[in-house]
Amino acid sequence: MRGALHDRIVARLVAERQSQRLTQAQLAERLGRSTSFVFRYEVGARYIDIAEFIVIARALDVDPYELLRQAEAEG
Repeated sequence: MRGALHDRIVARLVAERQSQRLTQAQLAERLGRSTSFVFRYEVGARYIDIAEFIVIARALDVDPYELLRQAEAEG
């Protein structure tokens, strides 16, 4: 079940990707995944689990634990 915290986490991942001026395709390439994988989790059509979250954050060169703290604090 997806909740508000998950939505805030995804929003932070999207904002970080955009601030780095990366396209979904470029992030997908870093992840070794399809562009549709990135698109689907960004629009809420796919739930990301904790392992995927950590891999995505690291691909964006963001501390996943700090990102979680920030998303939690926003709630």
